[in-house]
Order: sequence, then structure tokens, then C-alpha cells
Amino acid sequence: MPRLLLTAALLTTCLGATAQVPLRFAKFDPAQLTPQNFEQTLAPLARKEGKLVLYNTAGNFDTVWKQGLVPAFEARYGVRVVVRNVRPSNANQQLMAVHKAGVPAPVDVYFAGAPDAYDSLQRAGVLPSLSLADLLPNLAAVPDAYKRVVFGIDTQGRWPIVHRNQTTLAYDSAALPAAQLPQTFDSLLAWAQRHPRQLAITSPTKGGSGSGFLYAAALALSPDPACQAQLRNTRSSEAEATRWAAQAPCLQPLWVYMTRLLQVSELTNGNADTLNLLNNRQIVIGTSWEDLVQTFVQAHQLPPGTRQTLLAPGLVGSGDGLIVPANARSPAAALLFINLAFGREFQLWKLAHHASRSVRSDIDPAQAVPPHNAQTMVPAEQMRAGSVVANWPMTRALVKAFEEQVLPKL
Repeated sequence: MPRLLLTAALLTTCLGATAQVPLRFAKFDPAQLTPQNFEQTLAPLARKEGKLVLYNTAGNFDTVWKQGLVPAFEARYGVRVVVRNVRPSNANQQLMAVHKAGVPAPVDVYFAGAPDAYDSLQRAGVLPSLSLADLLPNLAAVPDAYKRVVFGIDTQGRWPIVHRNQTTLAYDSAALPAAQLPQTFDSLLAWAQRHPRQLAITSPTKGGSGSGFLYAAALALSPDPACQAQLRNTRSSEAEATRWAAQAPCLQPLWVYMTRLLQVSELTNGNADTLNLLNNRQIVIGTSWEDLVQTFVQAHQLPPGTRQTLLAPGLVGSGDGLIVPANARSPAAALLFINLAFGREFQLWKLAHHASRSVRSDIDPAQAVPPHNAQTMVPAEQMRAGSVVANWPMTRALVKAFEEQVLPKL
């Protein structure tokens, strides 16, 4: 047995079946892998592995993988890719269970969403002790905000964001000319009061756009500097954030605002529910994610006149990341796949076809998106001025307080 494999086997035997090693079934030494030798080391091993399983947690991304990346990856490396659509909660539990049992993971690359589950997967040993941020050549073009401390969570480079998204207000331009659009949180409330049940807010407890709206409203309506600092704090534990949000006096304007807004609006059970109301012309404006709106428009599930806008001072921008389990069966193929996903060609393709904003600093949406798709996306000047970086641990704390402070009054 080669010395490297013998060492790995001895580590597993001595430390137990669930011991944390960088990549348990790797036929290469992760410690010797660099951006410079990355391709030449992994490509021959990936061909021998032969197959890669991708878990996809975003339904509207199924075609993005199958049309935009899988064919290019299979042609380049000779590795067959199987895409399986999963629910993140189920997939997370499955990965923790198989890791505890010390058996190979059923997935090699996991499109796992925002790093909400980072702590639980890390504690369970699912995430390898390997910084993708430092290892993958294509991640050199990605700013640290999308590959290290991501949306308030220190991922140690293990959960890089491959797809940026934006919370928006989608609206029917045939019913609401752009000149009459609400521009701020206060003007949105005034509009909703003049047009009862014509605004839909995805419930913060049910959909990401609703919780993103809640966090952005907190920033907009809590001008106290100490409150702003706490809302943006990425060092507090989630328990500390939850205690603070439950009793902070500076959040009272937020709870008053959300109560008044939701008393005259539709509160929906998900992002798709909101867009279905817009498609059926039961509402005029609704919260959503930018790429989901584009998906609905392309599928003719929204009117062609659907447009998107932000509120001043901003709405939350977030995104979804790719991870590789520590006990992936095909770790060489997994690393190559993730690296290719951050390549300029695929990042341009998904932006142009699916409004999936790129994390690469060298891609300008204004130059990459065709006009017929660009008209459905948030205008470039609004994105530059009004995309607020998500802080999901604090947002979850606000959602818990929302359930206590607002929902009982509706």
C-alpha cells in the first residue's frame, strides 16, 4: 500500500470511524494540493472515479446545472454527473448520519444554499478541514465576502458562494408605472394603505425573501448607531442575537411598521406563492428573489411586463454555496466540478440566462445580460446603491422576535 494511503488508513483506525480528516477517500494528499498543481493532480484521478453526484437544493437551478455546467464538465473530464434535487433539511440530516456511521457519502458536491447549516455540519464532521477558498484556482477572482466570512458566518473558506441573489420587490408594470413605484419603506407602507391587499410579503417564517425584507427593514427603521452596529454584528452567537432581538428597545419601530404593513397586505407562505398571486393579478407588488422572478417569466408564469425594484436604503443580497463532504466517494471530481462552477464561462452563462449574479469581481452584469433578460432584473444603479449584505444569524433572531411581536397582532 502506498505510504499516503497507509497513513490515511492508520489515522482512520486510530481515531475512529468518524474521525475528521480532510477527504477520507481521496487518492491524493490534500496537504500537497495547490492552485498550481490542482488540475494536473486531480484530472487523472477524477477520470478513474468516473461518476459524480450533485445534490441541488434550489428547484429553479436544476436546468442551470444540467444545461450550463454538467455538459461542459463531462466533456472536459470524462466524468458522468448525476443531479438529484433534495430538500436541504433532509440532505443535512442524511449527511450527518452517514458521516457518523463512517460510510461514504451519497453525494460528492452539495449545492447547499446559504451557510445557515455551517455550524451543525461542521460540528458533525461533514465538512472537510480544507479551505476551498485557498485551494481552488478560480476562487482567486472571488472577494473574501463570498468565500470566507459569508453573510455573517465564518466558513473558514469551506462554503464558497457560487450564486449571488437579491431580495426584490417584483411588480406588474402594466398596473403600476415605474414613476409611481414606492421608493422607501415608508412610501411602501403608504402605498399599501392606499391599495389594501395589493402588496404581498412572503412570511419571514416561510421564505428567504420575507426574512431578507425583515432584516432590511430593521436596518432602515432603526437609525440608532448602536442598534445598527448590533444588526450588522457578525461576531455574536445566534443565542446572543436572539436574546438581543427579543428585547431591544430600538427595534420597536420595526415591529410597529411590520404590524401596520401586514395588516393591509397579503402574508404568503412562500416565495412561489407570492409570485403566483402576481401572475393571477391578485396583487400588484410582492417580495421575491431576483432569479426566481426571472425563472417564472421565462416559464411564462409571470406577465412579460413584470419588473423588479429595490427600496432605499436597500434590500438584502444573499447567495448559495457549494460544499464537498469529507467522505465524498469522488473527491477529485468534486473539487474539479466546484472549481469549474466558479469559472468565468459558467458564471457568465448563468447570469445571462437565469439572472444568477456572479460572485466574480471581473464580471459586469451590464455587459453580460442580454436586453430581454436585463429588463426583468433590478436596474444596475439600484443594485450598486441598494444591495445590503445579508447577516443570516441576526436575521433568524429577528424572525423569532417577529413571531412574538407581530404575528399575534394580525
